[in-house]
Amino acid sequence: MIQIAGLIIVGIAVFWYWVLRPGRLGFWRLVAKHPDAAYDHFMSNACWKVFEDGLPQDYRSTVPRSEWAGPFRVDVPKRGDKTIKVFGRRSELEKSQNDLLNKVAHLK
Repeated sequence: MIQIAGLIIVGIAVFWYWVLRPGRLGFWRLVAKHPDAAYDHFMSNACWKVFEDGLPQDYRSTVPRSEWAGPFRVDVPKRGDKTIKVFGRRSELEKSQNDLLNKVAHLK
């Protein structure tokens, strides 16, 4: 029983670290529902770094882990369902996420 509780705690910690910590889950749900709008937002905002053709070997020299959260995968229909990898600058991530949430809310 103690082992199961320990595994559950570890699972929650891993979920928080990989999903919730770098960005709000609601934001990434919105990205999944509106990937084309999210792609346009990522491309027009310097706080996001988008890799469209896979990650280069030395991608961490461009997006150091201490400054950038990611990579996040997004399938973009208007790019032929191409999968892109997205990184967000940690210091600007929350503001940019709020901007996209507000943009999409006004589209509805």
